[in-house]
Amino acid sequence: MKNSTRKLINIIMAFVVSLGAWIFVVYNYYPMTDVKYGDVSLTFSGERALAERGLAVSEAGAEGISVTLNQKRVDVGRITEADIRAELDVSGCVAGENKITPNVFAPKEASVESYDNKAVDIIVERTDSKYLDVEVVYSEDAPEDAAPLVSDIGQTQARVVCAASKLKSVRKIAAVLDYDEVGEKTKSYTARLVALDNNGDEVPHAVIYPDEISLDASRGVIKTVDLVPNIRNEKSEDYERKYSAPDKITIKGSKEIVSKIDSIRTEEIDLSRYYENEELKLECILPEGVYLSNSADEDKLVLKLTVTKIEKEAVEEGSEGEAGTEEETAN
Repeated sequence: MKNSTRKLINIIMAFVVSLGAWIFVVYNYYPMTDVKYGDVSLTFSGERALAERGLAVSEAGAEGISVTLNQKRVDVGRITEADIRAELDVSGCVAGENKITPNVFAPKEASVESYDNKAVDIIVERTDSKYLDVEVVYSEDAPEDAAPLVSDIGQTQARVVCAASKLKSVRKIAAVLDYDEVGEKTKSYTARLVALDNNGDEVPHAVIYPDEISLDASRGVIKTVDLVPNIRNEKSEDYERKYSAPDKITIKGSKEIVSKIDSIRTEEIDLSRYYENEELKLECILPEGVYLSNSADEDKLVLKLTVTKIEKEAVEEGSEGEAGTEEETAN
C-alpha cells in the first residue's frame, strides 16, 4: 500500500473517531439546547365566559408569537410549532383595550425558555347575535365533488354570538365533519359548529350555541346537471308571457345514484294563471336519495315571469257609419 493511500485512510479514521467523540460529549455531557420557534399560533380561551357577560373579542394585536424552548438535542427537528400551545385567556377582559399575557405550554420533553410579545393587545366590544340554519360540510381536505349526506340531524339551527361589528360577516353556521372519517354507510357523528363568512373562512372569536351537534351522515358527491322547467305557456290573444329560469342545478347523493342523472325536471307551472309580472318558485322533482347541494341553491330556483297586455287596434265607429250612409245613397 502506498504511503499516500495509508495517510488518507488514517485521516479518515481520525475524523470518524473525532466526530464520534464530539457526538458522545455533546449528547451525554451537554444534551440540552435552546431552539427558537418563530410562529407559534395564539389560541383563545374564556370566550364563552366573556360572551355570557355580553362581550366579545373584536381584534387581537397578534396572531402568533416567537417561543424559545430548552430541549434535548435529539429532539431538534422533531418538535414543531404545532406542538407548542400559546393561550390567551380573555374571560376577564373588559370593554375596550386590554393587554393579556399568553400562557405558553411546551411538549413534555421540553421547557419554555422565553417568548416575545409578553402582553398582547386585545380589543373587546359589546356583542350581537342571530340564529342561522346549520349546514353540514367537510373539512378543507375533502375532494371538490365531495358532500356529506345527512339523514338525521339533532339541531337544524344555532345561535352565533360575536362582536357587533363582526356579525354582518357571518353568513352561515357549519357543522364540520372530517372527510376521512365519513364512510359509505350511514353512521352517527358529533360535529363542532363554526361561523363562516362569504368565502367559507371561519370568522374568529365567534361563539356558537350549542358548540357541537350530533348527526347521522354518509359519504356522497355533488354534480351539476341540466334543470328542465316544466312550463305550460298557452298562447293568448290578450297577454304575452315571457319567462327566464336557471338552466343548471347542483345536486348531491351517493356516487352510484348521481352518476346516472343528467337532468332534473320541475313541477308544472301554468303561466296562463298570471296577469302581472311574478317571481315563481321552482319545485324540483328529485329522485329518492338525491338532494339539492345546499340551502342556497333553493333560493336561486326562481322563474321570472314578464306579462305584457296586448293592445288591440280600436275600430272607429264613425267611419263605419259614414261608409254605410254612402252605400245607401248609391243605391
